[in-house]
Amino acid sequence: MIETRVVVISPDSDVTPEQLKSRAFMLIDEMNASDIRVKDTCFGILIEGESDIIRAIVEELRALDRNGIFSKVRGFPIGDARICRATRGGGPRPGFHQMEIEHKLLPKVRRALDMIDKKGEHSSR
Repeated sequence: MIETRVVVISPDSDVTPEQLKSRAFMLIDEMNASDIRVKDTCFGILIEGESDIIRAIVEELRALDRNGIFSKVRGFPIGDARICRATRGGGPRPGFHQMEIEHKLLPKVRRALDMIDKKGEHSSR
């Protein structure tokens, strides 16, 4: 099954969309998965292809900043004319404002995940 995922970088991460895209292409080459598509965005990247391969790549990408890189399924494929600004006459894409709000909240999510990680470290001693 083909899946498109949005991979979003927390604004407080040291990882850039360019680094994420570059690493995705390296993983695609390593996996010989030439049918995977990648597009960079201001929030991170879009990645599309066979769902098992996409999920494996996303897990590897998250390893760059475990609590600062997130992903979710996107409702439209890359380049879909229904949400393309050029065919819609400009303006923000559907869902852009929601993504913008979620992106701003990611540093708080990171802090919560970091706290959970620290708690786990203390309890495993």
